[in-house]
Amino acid sequence: MRDIVAEIRSGDKSSFKELFEDYYPILCVFASKYVKDDELCKDIAQETLLSYWEKRKSFEDIYKVKGYLYMVARNRCLNYLKREQVNQAYLDSASRESESYFEDNVIEQEMFMLVHKAIEVLPPQMRTIIHYAMDGLKNPQIALEMGIAEGTVHSLKKTAYRKLREQLQEHFYLLLFM
Repeated sequence: MRDIVAEIRSGDKSSFKELFEDYYPILCVFASKYVKDDELCKDIAQETLLSYWEKRKSFEDIYKVKGYLYMVARNRCLNYLKREQVNQAYLDSASRESESYFEDNVIEQEMFMLVHKAIEVLPPQMRTIIHYAMDGLKNPQIALEMGIAEGTVHSLKKTAYRKLREQLQEHFYLLLFM
């Protein structure tokens, strides 16, 4: 009985061609159980058989060759599916994030502009107090910076916030998105 594996192991290309012709269609059908792209299945089958050719010296019998061919074909299919899943998840995520990022930035910029314009309309002392407050200063620090009483800062800030609310109330819908 002929030992095709030994012939291939010794580098006989015609024996490999014979094995290739026998197993190529089988591996294509096997790959199609995992991957629904005929051209890709053909590529997987061909790459699997070429991988065997490169490692031909490691195999003693046809059973180990068959096991190797099916295992490599299966792994190539699964790797392809994982890559596609990751790529699709990345594309979906990137698409959602870019749309969301764009919308969030537009809304944020619009709000900044509206608030900035509203602050600039305030009387100078109130405007200064609001700027200090936005910078994180507390009433005692603002009073010290401006050289006025803390009570005055408190009442001017309260009045400034009321005026800002009045000016910005028609843009309340934008605040909902912040």
